[in-house]
Amino acid sequence: MYDGPVFWFVLADTQWKLGRLLPEVKEKAVKYIQDGEHLKMWSEENPKLGLKRKEVLDKLMNQLNSPMPEKKKISPYKYYRNAWKLGDTYAYQLNGDFAKENGLDGRYIIIHKIGDHDFNKGMDKDVFPIIHMKITPDKNLPKNVNEIEACEYIRLNRNSNDKKFDYTSYLWETSSRFFNKLIYVGNYSITPPTYECTTRYYGILFTTLSKKREDILLRYYISNKDYQFK
Repeated sequence: MYDGPVFWFVLADTQWKLGRLLPEVKEKAVKYIQDGEHLKMWSEENPKLGLKRKEVLDKLMNQLNSPMPEKKKISPYKYYRNAWKLGDTYAYQLNGDFAKENGLDGRYIIIHKIGDHDFNKGMDKDVFPIIHMKITPDKNLPKNVNEIEACEYIRLNRNSNDKKFDYTSYLWETSSRFFNKLIYVGNYSITPPTYECTTRYYGILFTTLSKKREDILLRYYISNKDYQFK
């Protein structure tokens, strides 16, 4: 599962709802829907989720091919600068329906900043934290670096050619409501994951840890945690 198509799906959906869908964005989104590779990966990993994903993509295709609403007014863009320091570590407690359905409710996602991602826009740029993520084995919040080290890393994408996983992402989130939910754990140097694939550009992999995308992150975790390359 990879997030290249997801980026275009989200962008096309957002632009359409604003009445500002660009032809090249629609073309990209439609191409990824029609080629079926994105859906194939979902179906291979979980047929039931694959069927649900197909419903979502069919709905998006119908939307993109329907008349757009009138253009909505867009406020001037404010550039975002995340103020986290290198090594800052936060905890996010899972509370979505998908987490409850899979016995993960109440456990924590540990977010560890390892760098900065510059997202260039016009004459300036947004700055988001590049992160690794771990998940706690239970509902107990880690109290020190040793307890964090014992937590399992969340594997994102699989790279079958190298037989390695992607672990690195950037936290594409600007909402103060989201950041107010985070618990500051400390500033630590944490041992990075072993056998990490570094050939892919981390910027393609984004995660917004909100109820809208919490389930997507957990699907990565569930799908990959016990996966063994052949």
